[in-house]
Amino acid sequence: MSQETPDAPEPSAASVRTLEMVVAILFLLIGSVVMWDSARTGASWGDDGPQSGYFPFYIGLLMNVASAANLWRAFKSSKSESFVSRPQIKLVLAVFLPCLVYVVLMQWLGLYLSSLIFIAVFMRWQGQFGWLKSGLTSLAVVMLLFVMFEIWFKVPLIKGPLEAALGF
Repeated sequence: MSQETPDAPEPSAASVRTLEMVVAILFLLIGSVVMWDSARTGASWGDDGPQSGYFPFYIGLLMNVASAANLWRAFKSSKSESFVSRPQIKLVLAVFLPCLVYVVLMQWLGLYLSSLIFIAVFMRWQGQFGWLKSGLTSLAVVMLLFVMFEIWFKVPLIKGPLEAALGF
């Protein structure tokens, strides 16, 4: 008779407390920018009513008050439970980082060529499909999107050097 021992907990990549503090600080920054820009455009009550920054200023102020309260609560908290483990964050980054590269490539290569590369590489890397199937699928998807948006709907999307060379 063998006894099963519970698996050791996975190493934490970030705690709930840390992420609550980071998010509270980010919202404090956003609220401060809203307040600053509202004050720049006018956040008082004028002769003809509120100026354009009046309501956004107070929305930013409420954001800052709520964020400061959340930051204080997180700072005082003694909980150190894990929000995400290292293996879990690796899975998230395996999707997020290629998407980030895709968005950056779009600026130079355009939407269609970037999509072709993204779909083919992602199918090969994450889906373990062969290069032929990945390439044909990505080409079919990109051609369908091109016909649908550029020809049928006449919606101009981000173009790159390939589309310019083809006259689009």
